[in-house]
Amino acid sequence: MSDVLVFERAAPSFAAGLAHRGHHIVYRANEPNRCPGCDRSQWIIGRISAECGFCGTAVPLAEAKFDEHGGTSKPRSRAAAGTAEQRRFPRLPGKGRKLQLLIDGSPVKFALHNISEGGAMGEGAPKLAPGAAVYVRFEGGILVPAMVKWAEDGMVGLAFNAPIMLDRSANQTN
Repeated sequence: MSDVLVFERAAPSFAAGLAHRGHHIVYRANEPNRCPGCDRSQWIIGRISAECGFCGTAVPLAEAKFDEHGGTSKPRSRAAAGTAEQRRFPRLPGKGRKLQLLIDGSPVKFALHNISEGGAMGEGAPKLAPGAAVYVRFEGGILVPAMVKWAEDGMVGLAFNAPIMLDRSANQTN
């Protein structure tokens, strides 16, 4: 049997299982796909399957992600708000650091309370709405793009667009 292509989003155990089942018809994105029922090529694409627009034959997407039990993957359950399990990265205390937020290009003082690889919390930014795009200017002049996740009672929670690297060598994590 020829090699099975393992797509980026497919679990390796699912893709490897295809080799043992033999010929398996799937819809492949960015390739011409013909319906096995009517040989036409008009498709209605869903999250895990594609349906022929003419005869209704359904075939699974080759790129769909499946778990080890053969079902579709379920979304992660979220912990209650404010619990440590919700955080991907441990926080470091801000220790009185003063940073700047660039809001529409204008600098605003920002008193850092805590920081992690994924975001920061502080106070001093006036009337920011969740979803607003800002830049955080660190002491060395480095600008990091971030998004406002929440703003309440003068405090602001920011999520960096991409994780940053923090020096944790001299610090204890919370």
